[in-house]
Amino acid sequence: MKNTYAKTSGFTIVELLIVIVVIAILAAVSIAAYTNIQQRAKNAVIINAASQSLKMIKAYIAENGDYPMKVSGDGYACITTETGCRIGGGTTAPHATFDSNVKKIGLLPRNVPAVHTDARGLRYEYGSYITYNGESQPASLFFYLAGKSKCELPGVMMQITSSTFESSTIGYSMYEITNDRTSCKINIPGPASS
Repeated sequence: MKNTYAKTSGFTIVELLIVIVVIAILAAVSIAAYTNIQQRAKNAVIINAASQSLKMIKAYIAENGDYPMKVSGDGYACITTETGCRIGGGTTAPHATFDSNVKKIGLLPRNVPAVHTDARGLRYEYGSYITYNGESQPASLFFYLAGKSKCELPGVMMQITSSTFESSTIGYSMYEITNDRTSCKINIPGPASS
């Protein structure tokens, strides 16, 4: 009697399922790694632009003995005018006095990648009432980074009260879990407000 069930070569359903599961795991790991690489690259561009801006503003202060923009109360200037400044839902406009004063020193970076729909840009901030480590230091630079990241610049400020700031011991100003972003407020050393 002949065997009608001839053995054919091929893969069993279990073997195919194992291969599919392994491919799915590799894809998930690759996507996570890619997202992290994108986030770090975006943050590197933002930190570089912030560093360039900080150097330009410090150079202006060294040359002129004063800040590029002063106001009584609060004043803001969007540095990244091409991509705009959106901080916490509000939009900050460029400031003509700030722009013309810093332009005497050199050109500021005008665009950075957005971190979130309501978090993009570099913003110069001036508050005549602000103290940093017990001294009147009214000027700062504000920006967001993607994820939980260190600001990577000296003078990171952490808010104690509405007008009082101290050096951050954690390397950033605040981390927002719900939006997965880090806010950075960097002190711009200069003369006390008058």
